[in-house]
Amino acid sequence: MTNATCRAARTGLVLAAFILAGVLGREAGMAHAEGEAPPAGRTTIYVARKIVTMEPALPEARVVAVRDGLVLGLGERIEDLSPWLASGDYDVDRRFEHDVVMPGFIDPHLHPMMAAVLLPTHFITPEDWDLPRGRMHGVRTPAGYREALGRAIAETPDDGRPFITWGHHAHWHGPVDRALLDELAPERAVIVWQRSFHELTFNTKALERLGLGSEASFAEAIEAPGIEPAHADFAAGHVSETAMKAILPRMAPFVLTPEHLARGLSSLRQMMLAAGVTTIADMATGIFAPFEQEARTLRHTFGGPDASARILLVPTAAGLVAEYGSVDAAVERLHALAPELTSANVLIDDRVKLLADGAFFALAMRMNPPGYTDGHEGKWITAPAELRRLARAYWSKGFTIHCHVNGDEGLDVVLDLLESLQRETPRVAHRFTLEHLGYSTEAQSRRIAELGAFVSAQPNYLYLLGHAYGESGLGRDRAAQISRLGSLERKGVTVALHSDTTMAPVAPLFLAWQAATRETLEGGVLTPSERLSLDAALRAITIDAATVIGREAEIGSIAAGKRADFAVLDRDPYDVGAKGLAKIRVRGVVFGGRPVAATP
Repeated sequence: MTNATCRAARTGLVLAAFILAGVLGREAGMAHAEGEAPPAGRTTIYVARKIVTMEPALPEARVVAVRDGLVLGLGERIEDLSPWLASGDYDVDRRFEHDVVMPGFIDPHLHPMMAAVLLPTHFITPEDWDLPRGRMHGVRTPAGYREALGRAIAETPDDGRPFITWGHHAHWHGPVDRALLDELAPERAVIVWQRSFHELTFNTKALERLGLGSEASFAEAIEAPGIEPAHADFAAGHVSETAMKAILPRMAPFVLTPEHLARGLSSLRQMMLAAGVTTIADMATGIFAPFEQEARTLRHTFGGPDASARILLVPTAAGLVAEYGSVDAAVERLHALAPELTSANVLIDDRVKLLADGAFFALAMRMNPPGYTDGHEGKWITAPAELRRLARAYWSKGFTIHCHVNGDEGLDVVLDLLESLQRETPRVAHRFTLEHLGYSTEAQSRRIAELGAFVSAQPNYLYLLGHAYGESGLGRDRAAQISRLGSLERKGVTVALHSDTTMAPVAPLFLAWQAATRETLEGGVLTPSERLSLDAALRAITIDAATVIGREAEIGSIAAGKRADFAVLDRDPYDVGAKGLAKIRVRGVVFGGRPVAATP
């Protein structure tokens, strides 16, 4: 990387961090929780139609006693809690007596900063989206996409910033390149963010706006360690995967403005609340700014007294090394930062994220023979040799590893890596977690179980892409086996479900419905034998999700001594069954003992 490129990237990141600090501080101040925490030391008894605890020993209750943000005990009647009530005053809160209470839902792989950047952009996606600003109707033809994009550009006032749209997918929308965008908007900067987040396409005006208007300046920008030249195409105005890290800092002045992020964070908070989510894991803290700066600013959002959810910050292994120079220096700095940055609602522990192969939504995952139907090859985000080097370094220091992997070739590399780590430096209960697991085989399911790995899966892949990739990409047989989860349940593998927002909506019950029914966007069911059972699907958004992020002793079920985090539902998931999960309405949450109503 040249000095000029280094300066450009550094300037972008510093600007991003500066803007983030300002906007997130304001966002924390703007946050408003409906309901106040009970006075310290005072007990509140919540009465519900039914409490689903997700605890096998006591699966149901009707009353739960809460004090200082923790569960004291449960029972069928208030009298069952009498040993706790003799020690002081208490209140009986009956606001949930007609509702069903479950543990607060957990999304173990969500990117709050990515969501904050994308949610305010113009959504033109294959599927419908319900956002706080209204319903965004899906578009599924090339002509429809061009018409929707042209209309959106024309209807959006030109305020000097690039017009940004998110959600393009070539299967439905056809190819998009610089020439097409120049045709639609010859005098205005336009940026198309592909549905995966892992790809960007620019028109000529947008490239010029980013200081990339010449082939020489473009080449200089991507001339950096770790960037694969094949992941960038100046003529097409296209960058993907590794080349993204050279371009994102240049976009900071447009996507990290206080106004933009305030809208995005507000939308994300409303969506989490409406979905009953009380804990998330940011599975790549540091996308837009160095880890330390992004961690400090996220602390403003989730660390305040009015927060309605907590966050676990998980940095990328490569990002920490790039920031601090070595694994040793990164670990030392992470341990020094943790006491300063953590709180009851902001968590940092010894875990990192690795990234193996490319994005599932972009057909960039690495596939074993017979490969892709059109013969193209997938991409590595991290080359296998570097993946092994990073994994060994963090494993040797006792870190829990979460590894993004999407294709079966990528999975073979990751499972071989885990096997070698266990052979070289055996660890009990290592909790190595496979993130996404888009396409895998039955043989690989056996290896996952044998190696003791966890899986954090993205069932929206099957829902949205099962039919599409059957026609173009994988073939019908393999595409029907996307998100192979039933076989994992039968083998006793711990499975969680995540949204990877904005790869799927923040909606754990919708994810559970997807995994338990295997229904698709177009209708019909693909490979019903790979459904999760109803109980496993509900565990995957509660106690098993907590286990995947190492917090099962604190959250994920309702039991004495655990945090008083609840999701309040209008119906019982066990009554409505798998088909009814997506229709359940979340009325609000209780977070740390404090009730917060969902935004209407």
